[in-house]
Parts: sequence; structure tokens; C-alpha cells
Amino acid sequence: MECTVHRTVRGAPSERWVLFVLKTLAQHVPARLRHRARVCAVVFVGDARIRTLNKVHRGIDRPTDVLAFPFDDAKRDDSIGDVIIAVPQVRQQAKRFGVSFKEECARTLTHGVLHLMGYDHAHTVEARRMFALQEAAVKDILL
Repeated sequence: MECTVHRTVRGAPSERWVLFVLKTLAQHVPARLRHRARVCAVVFVGDARIRTLNKVHRGIDRPTDVLAFPFDDAKRDDSIGDVIIAVPQVRQQAKRFGVSFKEECARTLTHGVLHLMGYDHAHTVEARRMFALQEAAVKDILL
């Protein structure tokens, strides 16, 4: 998978690390999705930017850790969409969950990309499938 990485805040992971995460995740998703998921963008932002995006697109006036904006296949050739990650939120979650920033960032990035690939967690069965895939990928990323 090709990926454009935009790092707008200090402490954001490197492009190389993001590509490693995506490559590892690709090994866990079904082949039919791997072929569809060719290009995406990952943008690392601060709390103010993610809060604005969350308010505009979801009507929730507070920061969140990750937002995924999938593209309609008819509108874009190879791109599946954008993942926006709030570095300060990921840092707070890592501390709250007692894990490293790198682990929580891998989890957040994986979660966002899975949404771009069509996974969701609105229903119990979907959630189990998505989170199992997410955690299997994170485990391999951390090896």
C-alpha cells in the first residue's frame, strides 16, 4: 500500500514507521481488500484540528483519537481515503491504558485504516471481527 504521510505536530511517527504498520496490517486482511487498498493518506494533527474535524463531520465538539474519511470508489482511482490521527490524544490514551505511545499509535492507525477498508464496529459481530484483526496486526507490529 502506498501512503502519503503528513506530520503537522511534534512527536508524530515517521513515514517509514507508518509504512511498516500498513505493510504488517496488509498481511492480516483478506486478499480481496488488499487489492482494493492501494493508496491512502495519514495525517498527524493536534487537538484543535481533530476537534474541528470531529465537530464538522460528526457533530461532536471534542477531540478524538482518530477519524477515517473513506473515498467513494467512483470519485478516486486508487485512493481509499484519509486517516487523521491526533497525536496528543494517542499519548493520553497510551498513558491511560498503560502501553507505549508506539503501541497505541499502531492501534489507532490500524483502526483508522480498517475503517477505510470497510470495517466497522457498530454491531457486535462486526466489532469482534474488526478488533480481532486490529489486535492481531498490532501484536505483529510490536514484534
